[in-house]
Amino acid sequence: MNFEMIQEYIDPQLVILVPMLWGIGMAVKKSSIENRFIPFVLLLCSCAVVMLHLFSTNTMLDSRAVSTCLFAGITQGSVIWLCAWLGYEKLLKGGENT
Repeated sequence: MNFEMIQEYIDPQLVILVPMLWGIGMAVKKSSIENRFIPFVLLLCSCAVVMLHLFSTNTMLDSRAVSTCLFAGITQGSVIWLCAWLGYEKLLKGGENT
């Protein structure tokens, strides 16, 4: 599975979250938070920003729309987080070892 296949599942407006998550990860790494919690923090940030985007662009918020936004926020946020994590591991960490 490559990035182009994963990118089909991401809303094009939300691709900007990948480098944003890299920056947040680097900032959290310099903080007092343990490194093992960084992926969880990034997953929460990703899902929260996606949900914020979905709720702000949705004009009608009935119970069905809210549940759809929550589901889409969790799934889109998870896929974006996965792209950010895999991209970091492949691009940034891979470049340090060579």
